[in-house]
Amino acid sequence: MSVRLRGAMPWVFALALLTAMIGCGESGPERAEVRGTVTLDGTPVESGSISFIPIEGTEGPSTGGAITNGAYHLTRSDGPVIGKHRVQILASRPTGRQIEAGEGADDPNAMIDEIEMYIPPEYNTKSKLTADIESGTNQVDFALQSSGT
Repeated sequence: MSVRLRGAMPWVFALALLTAMIGCGESGPERAEVRGTVTLDGTPVESGSISFIPIEGTEGPSTGGAITNGAYHLTRSDGPVIGKHRVQILASRPTGRQIEAGEGADDPNAMIDEIEMYIPPEYNTKSKLTADIESGTNQVDFALQSSGT
């Protein structure tokens, strides 16, 4: 009998391992890898952020990441869920002017760089951008235009 059990042990172990692997599957909706470029008037957005917010029956968390030198990349584990998303893009830059730090600063009279949010509202706070995310790796590029152009 012990000979028979020894011969069966590899199969029992393999079955237990397979069961454990199936049980350790991902929970929640499927996510996808997404990468792309972001330009404004043909110029890469140097530094900013991009967010994917599920809409129209797509269920799952919002997600996003950094835009660096006009490019972004979200891995599958951090990426958006499969489905339709509203996309928000934010970026700020110094205007080249100095302003007073103002109330709440350690030194309210100190001069600091003025910063402006320069991506038009229709791409961020009032975004009309959408993306359909599919299983696998998605390439989603955004060629934005300044308001009135």
